[in-house]
Amino acid sequence: MHHTKDKGDLAAAKVIADLVEKEYSVFVPVVTEHAPFDLIAYKDGKCYRIQAKYNSNGIVKNKTSWADKNGSHDRKYQPDDFDFYAVYLPNLGKVVYPSIKFGGCSINTQLPNSPTPFYWWQDFTDFTEEAPKRTYKEFGVDLTTRKVNPDARIHTRKVERPSKEELEKLVWEKPTAQIARDFGVSDKAVEKWCKTYGVAKPPRGYWVKKAHGKVEK
Repeated sequence: MHHTKDKGDLAAAKVIADLVEKEYSVFVPVVTEHAPFDLIAYKDGKCYRIQAKYNSNGIVKNKTSWADKNGSHDRKYQPDDFDFYAVYLPNLGKVVYPSIKFGGCSINTQLPNSPTPFYWWQDFTDFTEEAPKRTYKEFGVDLTTRKVNPDARIHTRKVERPSKEELEKLVWEKPTAQIARDFGVSDKAVEKWCKTYGVAKPPRGYWVKKAHGKVEK
């Protein structure tokens, strides 16, 4: 069994390894131990302040706790403490990256026994500001029998969506339908990627104008 500090160290190590694999440069504050974030990830001119967590139940904690000679203390995270959580999920061996706005939420790694909408871990594998809530129907689950349709799209999804930076570039290089074909997904899937990342698409009629050379460069 891991002690609390060991879990924190393991989470930080897993997060660093995952970010490096995703081609981020990772920095650890060394001057102070009192910063409200654990790491800084840098890529393509952008910095992300990260709070690393180890969590086996998918709950994104919205507070920090500590003990001293005066007893136990809790402090809720403030919106400007950091930018994203990096939650290591030991049951999956994966790291998810919800923004600080998701503090207090739960991210499911297993199908629920309820029709209540839920957040799904695969929607947080990159830095995520917004994510849709899923329902059991999207997984082909029959709540009466608890059987899962093996052809359910999300349950068997093997397509890794592009990064935000890649998608921002793609939507201006080719139409949504072409992007969908390239990734082997539906047009709606690409639309969801754009919505999740907050990526703006070309205006209606853009591709027709471009085909006729009427788009300003």
